[in-house]
Amino acid sequence: MRLYSRAALIVWLAVVAASAWWTARHVVFTADITAFLPAASGRLERLLVEQLREGVASRTMLVAIEGGAPAELARLSRGLARALAADRRFDYVTNGAAEFTQGARELGLKNRYLLSPQVRPERFSEQSLERALRENLERLATLEGTVFRGTLARDPTGELRSLAETAWQGAPASRNGVWFSEDGARALLLAQTAASGMDAVRQQDAADALVGAFRLTGAGPEYRVLVSGPGVFAARTRAAIEHDTRWLTGVAGALVLLILVLVYRSPGPVALSALPVLTGLIVGVAAVGALFGTVHGITLAFGATVIGEAVDYPSYVFTQRKAGESVLDILARVWPTLRLAVLTTVFGSLALLLSSLQGLSQLGVLSMAGVLSAGMVTRWVLPALAPGRAAPPPRTLPFNLVRAGLAMRRAAWIAWVLLAAALAVIVARHDRIWDDDLGHLSPLPESARQLHERLSADLRAPNVGYLLIATAASREAVLEKSERLTPVLQSWVGEGVLEGFDLAARYLPSPKTQESRRAALPAAQVLHRSLSRALRGLPYRADAFAPFERDVETARGSPLLTLEDLRGTGLDLKVQSLLATRDGEWHALIPLRGVRDAARLRSLAGRLPEDLSASFLDLKGESDRLIGGYRAQALELAGLGALAIAVLLWFGLRGVLKALRVMLPVYAAIAMTVACLGLLGIGLSLFHLVSLLLVLGIGLNYALFFNQAEPGTDSEQGTSLALSVCFLTTFAAFGCLATSRIPVLSAIGLTVTLGCALSLLNAMMLGGAAVRARESR
Repeated sequence: MRLYSRAALIVWLAVVAASAWWTARHVVFTADITAFLPAASGRLERLLVEQLREGVASRTMLVAIEGGAPAELARLSRGLARALAADRRFDYVTNGAAEFTQGARELGLKNRYLLSPQVRPERFSEQSLERALRENLERLATLEGTVFRGTLARDPTGELRSLAETAWQGAPASRNGVWFSEDGARALLLAQTAASGMDAVRQQDAADALVGAFRLTGAGPEYRVLVSGPGVFAARTRAAIEHDTRWLTGVAGALVLLILVLVYRSPGPVALSALPVLTGLIVGVAAVGALFGTVHGITLAFGATVIGEAVDYPSYVFTQRKAGESVLDILARVWPTLRLAVLTTVFGSLALLLSSLQGLSQLGVLSMAGVLSAGMVTRWVLPALAPGRAAPPPRTLPFNLVRAGLAMRRAAWIAWVLLAAALAVIVARHDRIWDDDLGHLSPLPESARQLHERLSADLRAPNVGYLLIATAASREAVLEKSERLTPVLQSWVGEGVLEGFDLAARYLPSPKTQESRRAALPAAQVLHRSLSRALRGLPYRADAFAPFERDVETARGSPLLTLEDLRGTGLDLKVQSLLATRDGEWHALIPLRGVRDAARLRSLAGRLPEDLSASFLDLKGESDRLIGGYRAQALELAGLGALAIAVLLWFGLRGVLKALRVMLPVYAAIAMTVACLGLLGIGLSLFHLVSLLLVLGIGLNYALFFNQAEPGTDSEQGTSLALSVCFLTTFAAFGCLATSRIPVLSAIGLTVTLGCALSLLNAMMLGGAAVRARESR
């Protein structure tokens, strides 16, 4: 073994060992799909994304039980709620039953004068008290009065009733003492997990515990429990990614191995063909981990890209072996072309590497590092390990792509017609060619999204599609600001701009407001005198409202309500979901329900006085804007990559015309692929753009080797076999990806499979070999 060969082996082994050690010790693998979503651009958008990922809302599970009569569903609901309440994996659970709302009711009764917005000094005047007492008499004669009869002596002014009515406005329907859907088909529960919504492992554990608890309730086979929520989605997404990563990588590897065994007829070349692939994967994953700290499961599955691409390099070498020829002899002939093939793929990956979207940048790093490593192993390591001149030549295939291309040269006009038709389709559909809906990136089936929408509607969960965000220096200040915004918001509701809103100050008023309400409570003697006069002529006992007088006097000396006082009632979770702090500022998140005119709302919010300033957020509009920005950036970077490839081919092939001959079939294939996807009703996402960049790299490999093929010479059969093996291995790898349930992987697989097939056909009809054959005639 020559000295340079030994040095190459030592360097290769050191790099692989170091990469494997780094990956094992430092790299963390994740399934967080948000790595492939646009990062929020503004501070408020970032705050909201953090809340959606880590806040209270991310830990909420929406639960429904269906399959039987309401009475039995209510029994199962109570049994499940009690079991979950005793489970440490859940912080809070409620189904609307009295046993789970008792804490909130007691808190409301005790602190009603601090919570009720109706509390003002005139509320306790003789005239107001008399009016309230007369209304109570009328109410007692109705069905509604039976509900409040027990609290009438303590609350004749109706503060508790007012609070309950406000709470009921956002509560689900009730039957048999628990929450139900409007049609009575499903009993409903809300559960809050202890784990973060993005902790997919613990969320799966909590979901399994919930299903297990349901089975222990004694439910018959006709009953079933339905669970949804951000944490459930995270767990199911992780499971889908892990399943597809293992399964598709295994199947793709097995298919590639089978193709190589059938072609090479010798274990040596087959085993050596795996070295560039494995090296590319190990080095690529280590590079991603070193730059980003984590490696996404989709990035790991993108290793199938390296399998489909990196196997091509030793294939271009081993398939062109002649009798008595060594690997070094083959490389002396094909390395200039193979080097261009490697570098064009690397340049094509630049558009991914430079993307500001972390997920795409990870894909770019893995592709670039993996392909470069595979190319270097093919050039320097394989000659040191490959069999000598006695190795058998590869199997001869019953067809010859080079000759087939020459036979198809008369049909080259078909390629031009198809290209013209593809461009016409693209122009005609230019306004519908992109798909910016982030929901289409979810690996969950449509049925899961429909279930979440149905349960959200049943439970009247707030829609965070539109938000108003008020900001201040402290929690107290932001509560005060949101209270001052309340009349404005109510006026917008009155104007029909929206149906309603929610804010934390409803459940935890600011200290200033609480102090004002407490100060409005009259002294004992004043209240007794006003009450006695109000009772004249009414059929109440003179001492009937002594509990009311005692409660008012107690409230005058009671401490202000704090967040700690809300613990265990469920109201604390509500407040925490509507308040957030970031970078030394406090923010009140105000979900807006039933927005009818988003443009007018934005205008109204922009005209608020400075002391009431609040930011209006349209999350769908913001995400569309961000996606559009990333797409524009990706297109610019892709253009730069294409320009760099053109310059590379110009220098490498030593001629503009030769470079154009190589690029034309591939760019025509890209246009045809885009048109085909459009005709299939598939809108292009950022990940289709990623796939087209891969098509560019792989397709240029085909065109380069067709360009160097010499019909009628010894290189003809070798080039045909090399192209056949490379296409089959690429088709196997990306064809597997196309079957994935994960939209990102499926988009890459379908687009690359279709694009590479069209690239091969175009290279046969329009490529260099066909052109030279026409010129020689």
